[in-house]
Amino acid sequence: MPQSLISVSISHHRAPVEVRERIYLKEPEARALLDRMRPEIAREALILSTCNRTELFALPAIAHDGSEQVTSEHLIEFLLVAKGIPHSETGQFKDYFERMSYCDSILHLFRVASGTDSQIIGDQQILSQVKDAFRIATESGASGSILTKLAHAAFRSAKRVISETSLMTGAATISFAAVELTRKIYDDLRSRHVLIIGAGESAELVAKHFIERGVTKLTIANRTLGRGSELLDRVAQASNLRAQAGSLCHAIDLEALQDALPLADIVVSATSAPGYVLTRDVVQAAIKKRNTSSPLVLIDIAVPRDIDPEIRRLPNVFLKDIDDLRAMVDQNLERRKLEIPKAETIIREELDNFLQTLSKLEVGPTIKELREKFEAIRREEMDRHRSKLDEKSFAMMDDMTRRMMNRLLHQPMVSLKESRGAGFQTASDDMMTRIEIVRKLFALDGAAGEE
Repeated sequence: MPQSLISVSISHHRAPVEVRERIYLKEPEARALLDRMRPEIAREALILSTCNRTELFALPAIAHDGSEQVTSEHLIEFLLVAKGIPHSETGQFKDYFERMSYCDSILHLFRVASGTDSQIIGDQQILSQVKDAFRIATESGASGSILTKLAHAAFRSAKRVISETSLMTGAATISFAAVELTRKIYDDLRSRHVLIIGAGESAELVAKHFIERGVTKLTIANRTLGRGSELLDRVAQASNLRAQAGSLCHAIDLEALQDALPLADIVVSATSAPGYVLTRDVVQAAIKKRNTSSPLVLIDIAVPRDIDPEIRRLPNVFLKDIDDLRAMVDQNLERRKLEIPKAETIIREELDNFLQTLSKLEVGPTIKELREKFEAIRREEMDRHRSKLDEKSFAMMDDMTRRMMNRLLHQPMVSLKESRGAGFQTASDDMMTRIEIVRKLFALDGAAGEE
């Protein structure tokens, strides 16, 4: 049952990037591993794999003798073999893993989903990554009743952290800070034309953040036109941008930069060029060609710098470089750290609620509560008519109603206990469903229909 939940994790806390990238699982790999894990290794399983962590959660399979043979070490071995890690390196790789069981596994997942365990505190992408992991597990048939309930609890915990704390407030990365900075000048980015110079990782992150903020007019300028087009295709496909914007998003080469510059409201430069990509003369010429009086926002996130700092002196130009953004990020991260105790309190509350929910879905407590509820009703009715009966009649009625109650409860209790279905997971899911029906039918958790 739920108490058998185990998990293993290799993450930024212990493992360097060169180790994490060898364990990273793409979505097709995760799906294939989930298929291989069931039913011999796990009744239910979940795989979360990002650039900072790869984690396996599992309810171990049950052997014919009723024992659980799969341990955390089995999961680690399974993952290392699946990723083709040579036997000579497995000992070293195992040292990077964390091993957790039951409450620790649940608490860990809540922290991950809420962003408190991220390399960047309050990471805004991790919740969607956790949701994707549960979606893949569900589509693969690896998520049963326990993991489904765990998913809802983890999402609820994360949503509370988001709404009740400031853990995810303010930019915490340079790329995100670049986008947030533009919003201090332009409240609504949807009508603004964004020009991104470069096609590397930083440029791609900036493009994604702008699209998430509603930008549909996007130009990618790069020395190699093909790389710029590939970047645009990736971010456009992920957000369905082309369907929204048509020809308003496109890639150009750097030779066309001077023609594109007068059309832009916001320019972010992130190349590896040895000299300035935007000089004072080029920007001054572009300003004269602009058909708007709105400011030209220039953000330089390249090292060495892409934009001549002398451009700051031009009228109606707003220029910030990577040092300005880093100071902004550092301030936000300090504020986020102060929110961790609040977030931890929420996570602990949700953990307690979830464990209480699971305990109620055990057969024993449900049968006990059901009997107690029936007995309370029987006793209430007997007490109501006590004055109308003599001692002998009352004793006879007391015995008769008790036997009647026991006979009425006998079959429901037998049905709750018995196992059905071809496999253990099917039987477990069926039992949990019956328990939930009984608890709701007899309002064991409060007023009927309350939930």
